[in-house]
Amino acid sequence: MKILVAIKGSDSCSKVAKKAQEMALLCKGEVAFLTILNYNYNFLTSIDDYNRENKQMEKRKKAADEALETCSMIYGKCELILGKKGLKTNRIVKKGNNPARDICSYAEKNKFDLIVLADKGNSSMKDVLLGSTTEKVVRHSQVSVLVVK
Repeated sequence: MKILVAIKGSDSCSKVAKKAQEMALLCKGEVAFLTILNYNYNFLTSIDDYNRENKQMEKRKKAADEALETCSMIYGKCELILGKKGLKTNRIVKKGNNPARDICSYAEKNKFDLIVLADKGNSSMKDVLLGSTTEKVVRHSQVSVLVVK
């Protein structure tokens, strides 16, 4: 069984990784950890827009660096545990502007059997049942999806 774990460095990604690890141990599967870095670029028409966008880009870069560091630590722990059991792991970092579409596409192209992801990320909308990326993956994926709370 091939398991794709979509993590982005949010608080819940360690729960997601742990659940994927459990699944891999149960079915002797291989696990790939996928992180999509989302960079949105805006059309700039003035120096004020440029300065504002430059500050936003610095914030996005810092957030991306922090997310990658968190994901690396989680991946490293899982790699050790699964590696000791002889199971294969992999880490993929991709750039994209539509994380849900990118996750679904990657899973389908690489013939994964299961996508594992968190119910929501670091959203300010705490009353939403599922995060927007998770909801889109669940609705559009041709691959089975496990949502971890």
